Amino acid sequence: MVPLPAQGHLNQLLQLSRLISSYDIPVHYVGTTTHNRQARLRVHGWNPLATANIHFHEFPTPSFLTPPPNPNSSNKFPSQLVPSFQATWHLREPVATLLRAFSAIARRIIVIHDVLTASVVQDVASIPNAEAYDFKTTSAFATYWYIWERAGKPYPIDAEIMKDAPSSESCFTSDSLDFIASQRDCRGFSSGHLYNACKVIETPYLDLLEKEQMSKNKKQWAIGPFNPVAISENNRSKQRHECLEWLDKQAHNSVIFVSFGTTTSLSDEQIKELAIGLEKSEQKFIWVLRDADKADVFEGEVRRAELPKGFEDRVEGKGMVVRDWAPQLEILGHPSTGGFMSHCGWNSCMESMTMGVPIAAWPMHSDQPRNTLLITKVLKLGIVVKDWARQGELVTSLMVEETVKRLMASKEGDEIRKRAAELGGAVRQSVAEAQGHLNQLLQLSRLISSYDIPVHYVGTTTHNRQARLRVHGWNPLATANIHFHELPTPSFLTPPPNPNSSNKFPSQLLPSLLATSHLREPVATLLRALSPTARRVIVIHDDLMASVVQDVTSVPNAESYNFQSISAFATYWFDWEFEGKPFPIDAEILKEAPSSESCFTSDFWDFATTQSDFREFNCGNIYNTSKVIESPYLDLLEKEETSKNKKQWAIGPFNLVAISDDKKSNQRHKSLKWLDKQAPNTVIFVSFGTTTSLSDEQIKELAIGLEKSEQKFIWVLRDADKGDVFEGEVRRAELPEGFEERLEGKGMVVRDWAPQLEILGHPSTGGFMSHCGWNSCMESITMGVPIAAWPMHSDQPRNAVLVTKVLKVGVVVKDWARQGELVTSLTVEEAVKRLMASKEGDDIRKRAAELGGAVRQSVAEGGVSRMELDSFIAHITR
Repeated sequence: MVPLPAQGHLNQLLQLSRLISSYDIPVHYVGTTTHNRQARLRVHGWNPLATANIHFHEFPTPSFLTPPPNPNSSNKFPSQLVPSFQATWHLREPVATLLRAFSAIARRIIVIHDVLTASVVQDVASIPNAEAYDFKTTSAFATYWYIWERAGKPYPIDAEIMKDAPSSESCFTSDSLDFIASQRDCRGFSSGHLYNACKVIETPYLDLLEKEQMSKNKKQWAIGPFNPVAISENNRSKQRHECLEWLDKQAHNSVIFVSFGTTTSLSDEQIKELAIGLEKSEQKFIWVLRDADKADVFEGEVRRAELPKGFEDRVEGKGMVVRDWAPQLEILGHPSTGGFMSHCGWNSCMESMTMGVPIAAWPMHSDQPRNTLLITKVLKLGIVVKDWARQGELVTSLMVEETVKRLMASKEGDEIRKRAAELGGAVRQSVAEAQGHLNQLLQLSRLISSYDIPVHYVGTTTHNRQARLRVHGWNPLATANIHFHELPTPSFLTPPPNPNSSNKFPSQLLPSLLATSHLREPVATLLRALSPTARRVIVIHDDLMASVVQDVTSVPNAESYNFQSISAFATYWFDWEFEGKPFPIDAEILKEAPSSESCFTSDFWDFATTQSDFREFNCGNIYNTSKVIESPYLDLLEKEETSKNKKQWAIGPFNLVAISDDKKSNQRHKSLKWLDKQAPNTVIFVSFGTTTSLSDEQIKELAIGLEKSEQKFIWVLRDADKGDVFEGEVRRAELPEGFEERLEGKGMVVRDWAPQLEILGHPSTGGFMSHCGWNSCMESITMGVPIAAWPMHSDQPRNAVLVTKVLKVGVVVKDWARQGELVTSLTVEEAVKRLMASKEGDDIRKRAAELGGAVRQSVAEGGVSRMELDSFIAHITR
C-alpha cells in the first residue's frame, strides 16, 4: 500500500489494508514516519488489533516545508501540503528495494498505490512477479468527469449535469495540477483500478468508466465503503468521546454535525458568520472547529479560531464546539444525528451515505465540488449551502441559517433524510449480507476461535467471500483469529435456478459441489504445512466434503471430525436407512418420513454416496443442535450400530441467542423499523432460504393467500442462489397487480437480503413460514417462534416432521405426499390463520416460547450445549 500523505488518502488505504488483511493476506503499508504515525493515530471505528497482519514501513524523505494553512486564500486548495506530496518522489528507491526483497520470497506481489503516488511505484514494471493497481480516492462520478475531459470528451454525456460541473482550474491550484500531471505520466503499468465506491451508489458512472476509451481495457473493482458499517457503541465506556455522551441526551435526528475535514481552514470572518447562522437556526449542532492539517501535523502550533463573544455560553445545551479530533464515523452513526454540514471530501461522503445521514454540501476544493453534484443533483441526498459559481464569496450567517433549517426542520429535509436512510441501508447490505453449510461452519469457527484457538477456514474465493458477506448478527472483529484460505477450483457452470422444476432440489448448485473435489490436493498441502507448527491439527469438515480431507490419515498429528449440517432427527433417519434399517424404531413417526428419493435428485444422491465412502477416518461427529431439542435422536445416534463407537457432540445453536437491537440506530433494516410499529406476535415472517425458487404461479398463489389471511407479514421474495452468487443477473419475480399498494401498512415485501435472526427475535414476530432448512429451524426454535412448515427438498421434509409431529412447535402448510402440486391461495390462507389467529396457534406459540427459553439457556454458562462445547474443546486440546 502506497498512500499519498494527506489524511483522506492515508485513511482510505489504511482501511483497505484492514479489509485485505482480514483475508489472512499480509499487508505492507509504506510511508514516511510522520505520515504512518498520523494514519495510525487517527484511524477509528475498528479495533487496533485488526492491524496485526499490517506491517508499517517507514522511509525517510528530505526535509520539506510545512507552512501553516492560509485561511484567507481565495482558493481553498490546501497548498501547504504540496511540498510533502513532492517529497514522496524520494520514496521511489526505497520502495523499489522493498519490492525486490519481497519478490524473492513471494509467489506474487500486489502493489496498490494512490493514483497520485504512481511515480513512487513505477519500478514495479521491472519485477516479474509484481502487479500494480491504482486506487482512486475520489468518487467514480468525479473520476469519470476528469478522465472524460482529459480524453477529449469522446462522446456526449448528461448535458443537464454537465452544465453544473465545475472546471478543474477552479478546484485546484496550478502547483497541484502540475503535480497531478506528473503522476499521470507514470501510470501506464497498472493492471487495474480500485474504487472506494459502491455499485448501489454509483453504478451508472462505474459502467461508464468501464467503456474501452475510459478504462483502456483494464479491470476495475468498486469495493467500498471501506469504513466499518456497524459501529459498536458501549454507552458505559469511560473512553467514549464527550460528544457521544452529549448526543445520547438529544432527540432522534435532531442534531446537525458540522465538520470540514482536515484540509480546510476558514477565515475568522467566515467562522463568525457560521457561528451566528448556527445560533439563529435554533437547531442543535456539534461543530468540529479546527484548522487544516499542515504537512507535518506534529510540528508547530495550531491556530485557535475565535468565536463571537459569548457564543459558547449562549448555545450551551443546544450546541457543542469540538476543537480537536472527533469520532466522525461514530457521530454520523449515532441515532441523534440527522444531518451533516460537510466539505464533501469523498471519505466524508461515503461515511455519511453509509450511515444514512443527509448532507448540507459546502465544497472547498479538489473533487469536492463534483462530489457535491453527485450528492445533491444525482442522488438527491443533500442540499447546497452555496453554488460553486460563487465560491469566492463569503457564506453569510443568513445562508447558513436557511440551509440548516431546510435540512433539519422542513418537509424537504425530512424527505431527503428518508432517501438517505434508504440508501444507507442498501449500502450497508452491499457489504454485509452462506447458505446453510457455509454459514454453520463459519459460526462454528467463531465459537471455537473464542477459546483462543486459531481457526483456518478453507474454500474457494467465491464461496469464502459469500460466507463472509452474509454472516450477520456478530461483530466482524470476531474473525480476528479466523484465517481464510482461498483455493482454486476449475471454472464451473453456474446456471440460474429453475423455478418451474417439479423437484425443488437446487440442481444449479451441483456443478459447484462437484468442483470441490479439486480442493483435495491444496487442502492436503495446507495440512502438511500446518502439521510441523502445531501439536495437533483438528480438521472439521462438512459431511459432504469428506473426499476433500481424506488425506488427513497421512498426517500423523491430525484428527478429523465430521460436521452434520442437518438435524439429528434427519441424520438418524438417513443413517438408519443407509445401514439397512438394523433395528425397529417409532412406527408412528416412520410412516410420516418421506423417502430419500423424493427429497433429492439422482445426481446429488450419487455425489452424496461418493462422500460416504470417505467417512471412516473421522474421530467423531458434531451437530448444530441441542439436547434440549433432540435428545432422543442424539441418544439413538449413539447406539453402536449407528455411531460405530465414535464420539459425538451436540453444541448448537451456533447462531447468537441474544440480539442487540438499538431502535434509534440509523443502520437498522427497514423491516425492523416496520416491526416496531406492530403489536406483539402479530406478524408472520415468510422466507424460503437461499436454495428455493418458486414459480410465477406459486408466487401469485402465495401472495393472494397472504392477502386473504388478513394477517400482517414480512415476505422475503428473492430467487435461489446460483453456484456463484456474484455472477449474472437475478430474476425479479412479479407480484399480482396492485398487491403491494393494497397491502401497504399490512405487509412488507423485501426483495433482497433481510436480517432473519433479528426479525425472528423481534417481539412483533409471531410466526415463520419456512422451507425448514436446519439453519432456519434452529434460529426460529432459538427465538421461540412457531413454524408454518413448507419443505422443498433435502433434509427439509424430515425437519418438518420433527417440528410439527415431534416437537409440536409448528403446522404443516401441505403434506409432503403432495409435493408436486401447486399450493393454492386457500391452503396458504388457512395455514396462516391456523398459526396466527387460532387457539391452536396460540398453544403452539406457547410451546415454541417455552422451548426457545430452554434452548437459549442451554448455551449459557452451565447449560447443556455449553458443556458439550467445553467437552469438545477439552477433547481436541487434550
